[in-house]
Amino acid sequence: MPPSPEDPVCVHGVQEEYFYMMVHPCACGGAWRGDSQEVEERGGRVRHRVAARCSACKAAREFHFEMDARYAREGPIRQVNPTGDPSAAIDLAEWMDLARFYLGRIEHLTRPVEKAQSLLDARHCLEEALKFYAPGDEGPPPSALWSDASRAKAARQAEVFRRSTLRKMLDRIPPMERLQQADSLDQKAFDRQVRDLARREARRAWWQFWKIGRKPQD
Repeated sequence: MPPSPEDPVCVHGVQEEYFYMMVHPCACGGAWRGDSQEVEERGGRVRHRVAARCSACKAAREFHFEMDARYAREGPIRQVNPTGDPSAAIDLAEWMDLARFYLGRIEHLTRPVEKAQSLLDARHCLEEALKFYAPGDEGPPPSALWSDASRAKAARQAEVFRRSTLRKMLDRIPPMERLQQADSLDQKAFDRQVRDLARREARRAWWQFWKIGRKPQD
């Protein structure tokens, strides 16, 4: 279910806060940039107050987040959600939008480490999307889509939202451990690996999976 506007948004870590702000941009469409934050820990829970400003119109807004204190401490690189529970802050379609963003930007990046970081974020987002599917689900369950916009997107891109499509995409992305170690890899070797993965799809770059079944105007 979507978070209540009166309560802090429950997340599993700072990275999920960042993703939440990405999928809830300013009314003008601009991205939020954090100016400052306050942290309060009480009873095993941590609350973050993030003061943000729109990068386009300069409007100000505060975001309030809450998480288990165990997840507030530094973990693996870009850790999002160490549990098997689906997000209570970002719905399935929003996770797919985030994956689309990080996969789509790879072709514009030049440094291998940047590509690895974008692949790592994309892998996290796809794994979070999969957490909404029960064992017998092939399509997305209604409880995973929290808005009319998300439901319309899933209906319009039914093939993209199939569990088997998500699994296929994850199989084509290097394992999490490999991506987390990318900073220590030889950059030429990693760049070669990314190019090899791209060549597996003859008609389009493999990370452009969201174009499956879409009309040109979508």
